[in-house]
Amino acid sequence: MRLVAALILVAAPAAAQQTPLTFEAGKALPLANGQWSYVATAAESIATFGTQLQLRCDRSSRTVVISRLNSTPASLTIVADSTSRTLPLNGQVPANDPLLDAIAFSRGRFIVAGGTGPTIAVPSWPEPARSIEDCRN
Repeated sequence: MRLVAALILVAAPAAAQQTPLTFEAGKALPLANGQWSYVATAAESIATFGTQLQLRCDRSSRTVVISRLNSTPASLTIVADSTSRTLPLNGQVPANDPLLDAIAFSRGRFIVAGGTGPTIAVPSWPEPARSIEDCRN
């Protein structure tokens, strides 16, 4: 019993020392390797960052799904300069959600954490903004 209590006390400070991910801390991350691409069809548009990240607009439901590529579905935390949020497991966000504006207009980058990949800093280029805007029109 004492051993268990001692282990809990030893582990507690380590957990308390974990700092939450912030935009300021994320500025220390190098930008992830890759380029944005954009493809539009009548039903959807997709902004893809290399082999790592995708923003998919479903025009019929007016939602944007943010996901890591080649990864099992997981909760992702998105950090932009003006806001941060942990997305639900399916990564689905309504097209009018302010988080999408924060991604599109973030100062040079936004941060993605969670899933099976490392925390990455992704450049804020026009392609994700175009896909977001497709869902609003």
